[in-house]
Amino acid sequence: MLTISIVDDGVGCLATYSKLKQAVLANYQCIMLQDAFPLGKLSRQRLFAIGNKVCRELLSKGSDIVVFSSVALSNVCTRHFVQQGLPVFGCDAPIGHSCTYTASKVLVVGDKCVTDNVRLSNVIALPLPDFPILAEKGNERDIVQYLTTQLEDLQGFDCIAFANSSMNLYKHCFRRVVPNVQIFDTLQGISRRLYKKYHKFSAEESTIAILDQQRQDISEKYCYFLQ
Repeated sequence: MLTISIVDDGVGCLATYSKLKQAVLANYQCIMLQDAFPLGKLSRQRLFAIGNKVCRELLSKGSDIVVFSSVALSNVCTRHFVQQGLPVFGCDAPIGHSCTYTASKVLVVGDKCVTDNVRLSNVIALPLPDFPILAEKGNERDIVQYLTTQLEDLQGFDCIAFANSSMNLYKHCFRRVVPNVQIFDTLQGISRRLYKKYHKFSAEESTIAILDQQRQDISEKYCYFLQ
């Protein structure tokens, strides 16, 4: 059976796992890079160093596929590894996809290293640096309050593109704050690409292991998000 390693710094990894297991049956391991949390605040040079180290380690130790669930890591690293012919996939902010569906502007929300590099006239870029921290705590009331404060002065957009993987778990919180806005998450593209290439692999069941950067099992810590 395939072994797919999903790399992130927090709960966004579990949203990616939940989506991918519907597309490809495999043995999944979620690698939580907690020493670097939150990844979205790091420089591009630091992100590449982290991505390069963990990717090569996972492939050398038996992973068939590495998925960068972190949009920040994907944005910096994925193209480099794909050009080398390595089985690496990334979860990207769906900016181009969302732009084709809007009559006005797209609001891109998420990691600063992603939003700072958006240069499109019909895009409003809004970094939300505290979102990953709130996402780890899982208090939806605090998340809604944070989003309300950050979005209250913004106007003129009719869809949102996520640029942080943990936002996929809290799409309903965004809908409470902006109920009439279409939302594009980071998972449709990666799910479609993996299904297209690997759906022929099958098995009776798949497994999941949640590990920290030292490969210690931390599944119990995240059992709330796996229910």
